Amino acid sequence: MNKVVIEPHYIGCLEYYALILQYDEVCLEINDSFPKQTFRNRAYLLTSNKIQPLIIPVKYSNGSPTSEVVIDYSQRWVKDHWGAFYSAYGKAPFFEYFGEDVKSIWDSKISSLVELDVSFMKLVFKILQKDIQISYTSQYLENHQQDFRDVVSPKKPFSNRKIYEPFSYPQLFGDNFVPNLSIIDLIMNEGPNAAHILIKSFKGLK
Repeated sequence: MNKVVIEPHYIGCLEYYALILQYDEVCLEINDSFPKQTFRNRAYLLTSNKIQPLIIPVKYSNGSPTSEVVIDYSQRWVKDHWGAFYSAYGKAPFFEYFGEDVKSIWDSKISSLVELDVSFMKLVFKILQKDIQISYTSQYLENHQQDFRDVVSPKKPFSNRKIYEPFSYPQLFGDNFVPNLSIIDLIMNEGPNAAHILIKSFKGLK
């Protein structure tokens, strides 16, 4: 089975899913020391001509593995994320089909960051009609042939990585296409056709 090793992302970006769709299995690294400022707990939506970050507040100790990171529900982030999502996609073509599925994950108040990320990943695979197996590392994996841990990062532009090449689709706001947003932007605008867009967006691994 063709397998990629990568960390879990929160409603991952198009680059992340364009990469994952090339494999039969995604093995999630959950035993690494949890780093700050990554896609593990952040995503980006397009609302009213601006890119809006959604960041999940988390609680963990220095050196804690990703598997032990818990979500901080003392902050009102669920309401804020739903509000941003509804503002961005309430009038999108596929909101009526998938909007409640997205909301139900937030409403479930899953305590583990990994579990929340994986819940969204499973929903994405379902909508894209892709049978991709999900597994987890049992300990920190030293190396793997298809190792993309911490490669897809918000700290550097996607153009540096030669994985994703923007393939435009209609968006609700703005005159210019905004690339590499959260997969939820593509799904709300294109529905199941999102898989076709992702295939077109894959630049190839060199």
